[in-house]
Amino acid sequence: MSVDSHLELFTTLFGWAFYGVLWDVLVATGIVYLPFLGILIDNWREPAQGGEFGTVTGLSLRRMEIELFLALLVVVLAGQPAALTPLDAGMLSYEPQPTLADPDPETATVADPQSTYGTDGFAGSPATVNIPIWWYGVIALSSGFNHAVVAGLPTAGDLRTYEQQARLATIADPRLRQEVSDFFSHCYVPARSKYQSERPGNPQVEGLLETYGSDDPDWLGSHIYREVPGYYDSLRPTNTITDWPYDPARDTEYDVDEAPLWGRPTCQQWWGDPDQGLRQKLIAEADFTSGGLSGLVLAIAPALAGENQRDAVAKTILNNAPPIWSSNELVAGNTATTGWRATLENAIKGGLAAGGTITASALFAVTMTAVLQALPMAQALMLLGIYSLLPMVVVLSRYSLSMMVIGAMAIFTIKFWSVLWYLAQWVDQNLIGAMYPDVSVFLQIFANPGEHDAKRMLLNMITTSLYVGLPLLWSGMMAWAGVKIGRSVDAAATPLQRPGRDSGQSASGAAKALFGRGVSTRR
Repeated sequence: MSVDSHLELFTTLFGWAFYGVLWDVLVATGIVYLPFLGILIDNWREPAQGGEFGTVTGLSLRRMEIELFLALLVVVLAGQPAALTPLDAGMLSYEPQPTLADPDPETATVADPQSTYGTDGFAGSPATVNIPIWWYGVIALSSGFNHAVVAGLPTAGDLRTYEQQARLATIADPRLRQEVSDFFSHCYVPARSKYQSERPGNPQVEGLLETYGSDDPDWLGSHIYREVPGYYDSLRPTNTITDWPYDPARDTEYDVDEAPLWGRPTCQQWWGDPDQGLRQKLIAEADFTSGGLSGLVLAIAPALAGENQRDAVAKTILNNAPPIWSSNELVAGNTATTGWRATLENAIKGGLAAGGTITASALFAVTMTAVLQALPMAQALMLLGIYSLLPMVVVLSRYSLSMMVIGAMAIFTIKFWSVLWYLAQWVDQNLIGAMYPDVSVFLQIFANPGEHDAKRMLLNMITTSLYVGLPLLWSGMMAWAGVKIGRSVDAAATPLQRPGRDSGQSASGAAKALFGRGVSTRR
């Protein structure tokens, strides 16, 4: 039997275990017999109020037999846990949906949950739990129906996973962060300044802008600065760079006899060297902090393999951890005030920057990650509550047939949420593909947590409404249908009980009339 989340593997077992405990308490205290006593009293009271007339007693007895039979039927099917329908822990399994990060996920079971559920939390779940026949059939049918529907729906993409993983890519190594800032100060800023002042319009520059986009000069790994002569090929840092060996043919400003330990590579070498270049270090750092971001780029857009893929990864991690100016000569004295006024000015600047960052994050960086993780957990816990409280519902309904139907529809409704979430995911992925048909634009804009894009905010709003609104709409529809069906079941059983009730009411009316006539005669 399949379930819809890792947590539901254990809440299902615990829920029905709590059901058994509560049912045993109701049996031990005699509460389960009270509905039968109520049936006997009701079917005795109404005929007794009318006296012994005609066939009232026989019809009342038949009505009592029918109600007792229906109540016993409900007890057998939906009340008493049955050994014929045990729920074994080995029967439960959960098959996660494939994702970009995990294209072939392992099936989770109670013995191998693939999570901390069952080990650090929700531990000690029973190996076998007896379930009433009716409820066993309901959850088995619901699970099978849901998985059959999902299997028949089109396959949903997984662009949200890339966005989530791209947000995790950052520069955790402080030495690499400092190196990026040094490259920014010694290479990018001079190259950018030269480009802005010269505004070259030769065919080579125009071709690079057409190939890599008009925003190519706006980032550290610009192809214009790397491929057009006079930029990164001629620029070098002012200080030696660690891990770059001294090269006498390049580092001619040093005496060969007193050569330094490290050299000063050109900015082109510093960025693009395939072994120790800055871009390669950024890619390795992105894969380390985000769980293989470069592989996700290829999974989304195989056509970007090679240069575009490496640039996309480097841009992503630089957007998440932008470089800072590292020239101490320019930073020193770069404030209008000194002393306590300088401290106050810096604090205000920092507060405004933090406020802007928080506002932007709240508006644009909030995704459905937390919601998608919370919804299946809420579903599993709600099912746990329903399973646990069913004994009280069964008894308080006086073993009603309509209760069985309404309870079954409640369980089916909540379990069907999984299908609705899959449908919402499919719609979400197709909306992303429609709004960002150019995969390069998607990688640079949609997955960029700092990009203020109206289309992206619209997508998040639509996604939120789908994941939350569809289950609410479905639950409301099923609540209305469940009430209607419950009333229909009660109406179907009413003709069996009506003769005794009508006879009792007729006898009661006749007795009252005779009693009134006798009183008038005495007067």
